[in-house]
Amino acid sequence: MHTMTSGEILLWVTDPWPTLSHPKDTTLRLMEEAVNLGIPTCWTSSDLVFADPSGSWKAALMDRTWMRSASFDPVSLMRFWEPSSFRQVHDRIDPPVNGHYIDLARRLDAGAISGEGLLNPIEVITGQTEKLPLPELGHLAPRHLVVKPEDDLTSALDFIRQHPAFVSKPMNLAQSIGVRRHNRPPSEEECLKLIAEITDHSQKPVFLQEYLPGISEGEVRMWFAMGRFIGALKKFPVSGDFRVLIDEGSRIEGHHPDAKELSVAEEIGHALRKRRIALAAVDFISGKISDFNITSPGLLVQLEEVHGLNLAERVIRDLLKGF
Repeated sequence: MHTMTSGEILLWVTDPWPTLSHPKDTTLRLMEEAVNLGIPTCWTSSDLVFADPSGSWKAALMDRTWMRSASFDPVSLMRFWEPSSFRQVHDRIDPPVNGHYIDLARRLDAGAISGEGLLNPIEVITGQTEKLPLPELGHLAPRHLVVKPEDDLTSALDFIRQHPAFVSKPMNLAQSIGVRRHNRPPSEEECLKLIAEITDHSQKPVFLQEYLPGISEGEVRMWFAMGRFIGALKKFPVSGDFRVLIDEGSRIEGHHPDAKELSVAEEIGHALRKRRIALAAVDFISGKISDFNITSPGLLVQLEEVHGLNLAERVIRDLLKGF
């Protein structure tokens, strides 16, 4: 058993190492900066952390010389640790928030018995869809509706009738997969056909959101750590699409919030601090919250690049200060 001073280590839980986007991965950037600051930092993957039936957790202590290399396999360095070794446990696997995700988060939360425990809080990352803002921030969101399999279709029909154009987002998917823009069908019969199509005949929940034409002028991402505003960038849809698809070439540029946006950022920060949400990235279109990223908020590397700043250091220092 490897031992260190109890409760001094940061543990980052991600998807398996080969699946990470190493040069641009936010978690790896944060881990790298923690190591640069001399903070003991461990990595583990969602499929290996609970390899030991005795209750120990399997993780690798990271080193700056190789941790950003996609060709290196840290699994070979993994060893068993007591959960009490970790000051903070960051659950950073990518959504969707399905049964596997929830089970992992609950097990991490149950084992994170020292320090500050699981970040973000279990009730937040398992119960808050990234397609919705926190309830107290609902007034900042565009008009929307969650259609569940058990719902009747009256509300969905009413929503579609009220919007000349709207967007559908499958609740069981993430990263813009399955997101579509629709024009309002001309008849109720065609509305019902569309609802059946996007819900897989009432088998899958779907999120409906009014279409915001301002997406053509870009979507603003604001980054927060411990409820403190870190920085912002603007991302643009790929050519011929209304969606922002970073892996397919969406353009990104730095963004400096105006006075109104900074006021909104302060309001969001207050809500995040109240719920003890350590890391978050909130997207805006035309001043309205379009996405609320709290499971594994990304694009920190790109945010640093467009501003020429070391923002990861600020994030790590804010994490260590606490709320």
